[in-house]
Amino acid sequence: MPSDITCSVSETLCKKTIVVGVAGSIAAVRVVDLIRDLIRRGAEVHCVASSAAQQILHPYALEYATNHPVITEITGRVEHVEFCGVGGKADLLLIAPATANTIGKMACGIDDTPVTTFATTALGSSKPVAVVPAMHEAMYRHPAVLRNLEKLKEMGVALIDPRIEEGKAKIADNLMVVREVERLLGPADLAGKRIVITSGSNAEAVDPIRILTNRASGKTGVALALEARRRGAEVTLVHRFIQDLPVRQVYAESARQMLDAVLEEVKKGCDALIGAAAVADYTLDPQAEKIKSGQELVLHLIPTQKIIKTVREAYPHLKIVGFKAETGVTDGELVARAEKSMQGAGLDMMVANDVARGGMGTDDNRVLIIGKEEAIRIVQGKKSEIARQIIDALVELL
Repeated sequence: MPSDITCSVSETLCKKTIVVGVAGSIAAVRVVDLIRDLIRRGAEVHCVASSAAQQILHPYALEYATNHPVITEITGRVEHVEFCGVGGKADLLLIAPATANTIGKMACGIDDTPVTTFATTALGSSKPVAVVPAMHEAMYRHPAVLRNLEKLKEMGVALIDPRIEEGKAKIADNLMVVREVERLLGPADLAGKRIVITSGSNAEAVDPIRILTNRASGKTGVALALEARRRGAEVTLVHRFIQDLPVRQVYAESARQMLDAVLEEVKKGCDALIGAAAVADYTLDPQAEKIKSGQELVLHLIPTQKIIKTVREAYPHLKIVGFKAETGVTDGELVARAEKSMQGAGLDMMVANDVARGGMGTDDNRVLIIGKEEAIRIVQGKKSEIARQIIDALVELL
């Protein structure tokens, strides 16, 4: 049952009601998994299905996925108004998959299926609407279909682009759809803001093969980037673990490269810098050739330039959040060390944790959020929840 998985991943869609409109594409078989992923983030999901969709996916499957009866026709309950009319229950109408036929009808205001009737009603009442196209590539490339997609954009419909593979415009991956839904339904309290975030570890070259690094995974930095984006920010993530993320990413391997990249990004205009990276404290002059193994080796380590201190000197009014990791200390000592670092670098906020208790490479952590004046927040749990509370505190600063 959905209650068993509700909020099992995060609470980003908690108290949100989403109507998923299912059209007659073979991609409809993917919708059960998509619905469950929305529920895992707290959403209450209802489904409306066209007759063509029911020939591909039985309503029982959608009823099982949502734990709600599936709307297969418009009855005297006027379901389209109940959910998508002015003041209706739905926070979003998500049409997934959206066929060329459904897209065309939406663009022209034709509502001869339950799905398109919901769409007409939602657009007429200014409800948020998103479509996830899925069809053969030749259909997707048809000039009329492309015009219809542009027309939907002009109406304010969010388009979640398909994956073009094997001659098909395949339905977007669940995670991409979920992240777009999270952004559409997010609080938008960072709309118009530009946030630069550093993340993960650096790698300082010893020779062409070997590196010096640390155990930081970058999971917290990614969670922060996704949370800031969910809330409307334009985000740039500076790190060396490039992955499939809906934010701008800048590759930086060494501490020096990360410093240069951050300065370049901040120079473009920035509202806040979050220094979540475990920046290398030491570097060295690398050997041009591989050092032969089997012999005693002495390395001469050189302190690296501190990124947040350098940025603070160049941009005295920029909001900067720093991170402080210690091992084997009490909360009181952790706070004292974090406050000393915060004052020394002129930071606006510090996030501190004792990595001896965990957090390095894990999906959860325990941190202390320390501001200049407000009470210290102790946050323990998933890194997505920790990221939410850090961004909460940042919003208060901005």
